[in-house]
Amino acid sequence: MRLDLKKSYKLISPRLAVAITTLNSTDTPNACVVSFISPVSKSPPVLMISLAPVRHTYKNIINSGEFVVNILGKRYIDQLLRCAAKYQEGVNKIQQADLDWYSSKLVSPPRIREASAWLECRVTESKKIGDHIAVFGEILEAEVKGSVIKDGKVDLRAINPVLHIGGSDFATDFKIIKRKIYD
Repeated sequence: MRLDLKKSYKLISPRLAVAITTLNSTDTPNACVVSFISPVSKSPPVLMISLAPVRHTYKNIINSGEFVVNILGKRYIDQLLRCAAKYQEGVNKIQQADLDWYSSKLVSPPRIREASAWLECRVTESKKIGDHIAVFGEILEAEVKGSVIKDGKVDLRAINPVLHIGGSDFATDFKIIKRKIYD
């Protein structure tokens, strides 16, 4: 059975759903939910997010050259999804979602306090691809809450991140399995 090509991205699911925080031209915080996110390099550490060019977040990122990836757990799924709502430009969506924010370490956009992990990024380049813009950000700072570290490693079960399948479909409570990787 042939699948509608516009829905084919759902086969590459679930994907991490994160809150991207930015500042607008008047230094008002903004947040949006992105699930088109992927690492693209380990050295230097670079990730890619894909945004519709009509989003305020895209405009803020291009104007400031900075953004923060905030990884929230299942506990905050409702607040996270409120950040996906459309508001008039200049509205603080972090505040509208009943979340708190505080200063990042190396970039101007704030971090969301309720997140379990943060990646502070500086834009290295962007490229229009189809109906979205791929924005590449070098990770300048990566931090997690101490409560998600177990045996010296990040325990994703402790974060229980929100995963996006498509539309209003999400996944949580995933099970982690270990398998030998064959050479």
